[in-house]
Amino acid sequence: MPTNILLSGVGGQGIITASKVLAEAALISGFHVKKSEVHGMSQRGGSVESHVRFSADGRVHSPLIPVGQTDILLAFELLEALRSIPTTAPEALVLVDDRRIVPMSVTSGPFEYPAAPLDQLAASGRRVHVVSSLTVANDLGEPRAANIVMLGAASRFLPIEPQAWTEAIRRAVRPKAVELNLRAFQEGIDTLRVE
Repeated sequence: MPTNILLSGVGGQGIITASKVLAEAALISGFHVKKSEVHGMSQRGGSVESHVRFSADGRVHSPLIPVGQTDILLAFELLEALRSIPTTAPEALVLVDDRRIVPMSVTSGPFEYPAAPLDQLAASGRRVHVVSSLTVANDLGEPRAANIVMLGAASRFLPIEPQAWTEAIRRAVRPKAVELNLRAFQEGIDTLRVE
């Protein structure tokens, strides 16, 4: 049975890089891995999602997660988390940044941003943890590392060894950004409070 992880956000948040690191770390750990991504209008701040599926027994037949079978949702923005909730299993884990990126359909149209997205996420019955990844990355002096902060938080729930994450980060980011991203990953681990 594969582990199904959906990463969702908007263009420019590093969703594709994060999914690359996650897939690479799973591969280094010996899992069979499939990955797919949907860019949409990513260059204009539109929705971006990436599916990562991995399994120890090789039973990953498709890179796309079937609707209702996402085990872990990594949402880099609140509205994108709400959009992705229907794809998750009832017992899914949701890690969400409390960041709001108001879409063009709200700023220039008749639509409104949801008033209480965290309350709606909690009401879904999923296990929801807020990971203020952008705030943590800003504190490190590199807002672009928010995606790696989120992966650090997610790593606490995944059967992937620490050295696999380190190697995957080394392979995925530019050499001059490796040390900062390794710090961001550790901050993600340390930031998440789990009871």
